[in-house]
Amino acid sequence: MESKIKAIAVTGTPGCGKTTLCSKLAYPVISVHELAEEYECIGEVDVDGAAPIDIEELSQSWVKPTELTLIDGHLSHLLPVDAIIILRCEPKVLKERLQSRGYSKIKVDQNVEIEMMGGPWPDILDDKRPKIESDSGIKEWIESGCPDVTSPFDAVDWISKI
Repeated sequence: MESKIKAIAVTGTPGCGKTTLCSKLAYPVISVHELAEEYECIGEVDVDGAAPIDIEELSQSWVKPTELTLIDGHLSHLLPVDAIIILRCEPKVLKERLQSRGYSKIKVDQNVEIEMMGGPWPDILDDKRPKIESDSGIKEWIESGCPDVTSPFDAVDWISKI
């Protein structure tokens, strides 16, 4: 029986390892940025170096792939995907990664704060799509049909670790 899962979001705070994970899995990958360019849902680069994506327009325009594909990007969970992989990163490590990429202090602080507050979880608290919060065991999760194994109550709580 063929899986009905065709599009899996790989989401998390910028710098948490989404692209690295996608490169290690044997599935086709497309980034949200590439999709936004393809569907002409991307604006001009802002002063912070990012190009805004009209995620609502992209969600309405995008045609899901016909084969299992990973959608890489911190906004991917906002698209009409079939399942969600949520990557998390210890805030100190995330801060070092973003600084090494040349992010401004404001952007580093904002992203570390977002990670401490749960990363993408606030956007998907009531979401019924299958999801997993991890950076390991993901290949097996996909191959088993993406069972819903993670809830917001299972999420990493960086604040409690301070």
